[in-house]
Amino acid sequence: MKLGQVVTCNSYRNPALLAKMLSTLDVISNGRIELGIGAGWHEEEYMQYGYDFPLTVVRIEQLDEAVSVIKAMWSKQKASFKGKYYSIKDAVCNPTPLQKPYPTIMIGGSGEKYLLKVVAKHADRYNHPCGSVDLLKRKISKLKEHCAGFGRNPKEIEYSILISCLIGEESKMINEIINQRKNQVHGMQQVREAKNALLVGSSENILSGLNKYINIGITHFIMDFVGLSENTIRLFDSRVIKKI
Repeated sequence: MKLGQVVTCNSYRNPALLAKMLSTLDVISNGRIELGIGAGWHEEEYMQYGYDFPLTVVRIEQLDEAVSVIKAMWSKQKASFKGKYYSIKDAVCNPTPLQKPYPTIMIGGSGEKYLLKVVAKHADRYNHPCGSVDLLKRKISKLKEHCAGFGRNPKEIEYSILISCLIGEESKMINEIINQRKNQVHGMQQVREAKNALLVGSSENILSGLNKYINIGITHFIMDFVGLSENTIRLFDSRVIKKI
């Protein structure tokens, strides 16, 4: 099990520097770093940090180049790359990552035409931000098509999902949690996504829902618990994780 995961959105504004930071952290953590990266989506977050918010296609192009730079920094003694948005020449990454050839690169997003093409080109793992089993099946199918275009074996890519879950052994408890979120935009969005994923109810319901994703090839779950509490974690650990 990994100790931790570094997830970035806007940090690839300077991908060479990001590569050096993560490489150092990989050494410090004894080879436990994973890079999670995407094209960015939250315009307000960009504004808060003083960044421009370019068109989606531009952000995906930047993502493609950023990952190219990061991989070059991690795998070459002197890395060079010249693109539309980023350029490096004979750049040195010291220390180099402990993990070889480099830490796991997870790319997240949902766009089928452009984003999944970047996933097929670069990623060790694809993460989808919520969605039903049928939707994930379609994304995986599209990703495999893009892999064929690059001559890449799709089996080299793992599949992951960020998914909402509302677990409780009593319907009264479930209803109370939902009622508490009726006036919360994010809270009700969590509830809708949990229902869409069939991850609402008892531990048996949750286990059944997760197994549907496992059956289509999902190997990693990033759980977003509705009504998160210590009891929620204990229940999920004892009655779901230990039975998968």
